[in-house]
Amino acid sequence: MGIAAETAFWPRRALIGFAAGFVTVLTFFQLGLLLLYGIGAVSDPPPDMTPTAPFGVPTLFSGAFFGGLWGILFAFLEPYFPRGIGYWITALLFGAVILDIGLWFVVAPLKGFSLGFGFEPGDVAIAVFLQSVWGVCTAILYRLVVPLTRG
Repeated sequence: MGIAAETAFWPRRALIGFAAGFVTVLTFFQLGLLLLYGIGAVSDPPPDMTPTAPFGVPTLFSGAFFGGLWGILFAFLEPYFPRGIGYWITALLFGAVILDIGLWFVVAPLKGFSLGFGFEPGDVAIAVFLQSVWGVCTAILYRLVVPLTRG
């Protein structure tokens, strides 16, 4: 693919990434939470419709919006992922590492919590599991629309 064609593809790639990340939070991420609720790892069943500050948007939709923003970053980095099984491992690590770094070192302090929400081992495991689900499932949805090529 030429440079002009690849450059023209970036807005589409960003839109697809946003949609994949957004839909993943509304579906697979919620199923992950439901599984954790079913085994007693989390106390509240999904979906969380608690209003968020400052606009009162339900937590579910706020999370989906931010999942979409992370999906845009995913879409821009995805062409550099290895292919084969390495692709899926990288997608999993993108969710488990990149999203958790954002959660622990940006979101937590912005919301007035300590770094990593205190890094309680059980909470860390839950976060890594859920963000891994997000990474792999966002990759699945993304791959359904964008063919597996370098362009």
